Amino acid sequence: MAEIEKIDKILKNVLNGVKNEPDKNRNIDISVIWTRLLDENLRGKCYVLFEKEKNLYVKVESSCLLSVLRIQKKNIINKLKEIGFYYNDIKFLI
Repeated sequence: MAEIEKIDKILKNVLNGVKNEPDKNRNIDISVIWTRLLDENLRGKCYVLFEKEKNLYVKVESSCLLSVLRIQKKNIINKLKEIGFYYNDIKFLI
């Protein structure tokens, strides 16, 4: 008969074998996440157009809003990385 192993030993073996890699086939749409990242004042005034070559293209309503989003660009990219979206840059278009 086989020897019975303790649950903590089994869990250690399983957890050591599991790698925490970013999910490349994510089921979350960036346009849904985009509105959650922004302040309430900015939400209705910009939206995601498309993704291309690890860049995110965002349509912006005005040049004032463009300036505000450029200031917040690094923070937005960091928040996206935390969620699992890895972009090199965000391009804001008027």
